[in-house]
Amino acid sequence: MTFRRFLVVKTISYAVALVATVSILYVGIYPSLQRVIKDQATAEGQQFQQSLVRAHANLTQKQIGQQVAAFKATFLAQFGFNQPLPVKFALQLQNLFTFHFGSSYFTLAPNGSNQVSSIIAAYLPNTIVLFTTGTILVVLAGSIVGLLAARSAGGKLDRSIPFIAVFHSSLPTWWVGFLFIAFFAYTLNLFPSGGINSVPPPVGLVPRFGDFLLHLTLPLAAFFVVNVGGFAYVIRSLVFSTMGEDFVLTAKARGISNNRILFRHVLRTVSPSIATQSILNVASSFAGAITVEVVFRWPGLGLLTYDSILSNDLPVIIATTFILTIVLLLGLYLGELCYGVLDPRIRSG
Repeated sequence: MTFRRFLVVKTISYAVALVATVSILYVGIYPSLQRVIKDQATAEGQQFQQSLVRAHANLTQKQIGQQVAAFKATFLAQFGFNQPLPVKFALQLQNLFTFHFGSSYFTLAPNGSNQVSSIIAAYLPNTIVLFTTGTILVVLAGSIVGLLAARSAGGKLDRSIPFIAVFHSSLPTWWVGFLFIAFFAYTLNLFPSGGINSVPPPVGLVPRFGDFLLHLTLPLAAFFVVNVGGFAYVIRSLVFSTMGEDFVLTAKARGISNNRILFRHVLRTVSPSIATQSILNVASSFAGAITVEVVFRWPGLGLLTYDSILSNDLPVIIATTFILTIVLLLGLYLGELCYGVLDPRIRSG
């Protein structure tokens, strides 16, 4: 299989998977989605009625009612309410894929907008910064520790990696977060306990950035502690499985040093798997963002989803569920592409 064919096959496969996954999601949220659209039509109709009264004071109540009813019917027609179910499904799916989520019931964006797309756009970058940075640190530290453990097979570090992986992975993120807050924020008073900036925020670009880094430290540390052990174990296992390959044995027979074999040959061989695992970690961390963001009150998609559930803000809940589904599938797709780019067997056909 050439790389071009590989790319086409994977793109088609994930496009089909995306449509299938979103269709299942659509079926699950169908009653709630119809309610949200009808509520949106009612709200838009009230605004239209107010503007109509201001612009045409001579209209009777009957005329106003007729025009408002026609406006609401036109609005609902955009979502296929006057069409058969397959057409309705296609139109509503199109609105989801174009990020037309309507207006929230209670939540507002920092600029005061109640449009769900604006709210998502305000919260999503904070989630990206936290979990992308955390994943980069986990990948770097985990790769180094895993490689060092594999280099000294049977040594103390190698024997301790499985225990560290199990211990770290079994730690509840919320418990680690509360522990860090209690010790570093309240006992030592070194870091703020939550949020993304101080109130009021510092004046000046550099003080603002420093304040942001202080607020970022504890949630980043909690994410790192829970995930680094497991990633180091994955790298160790990948390296061990590669160390028994014929090309490694040949390199050892030629007298090449262990460090050169490990860092030039073995690492190059396992790099596609490392890249794929890294991208999957980013995507999955977004899906698990609620715990970290709620504990540290970090204003990202996780906290937004949690607050929306508490306030029963259906448009925001539907939007965040849809966005996180897209992010997870996109991460899987990018992981496949990275594997294809880095694996010479696929690249050369």
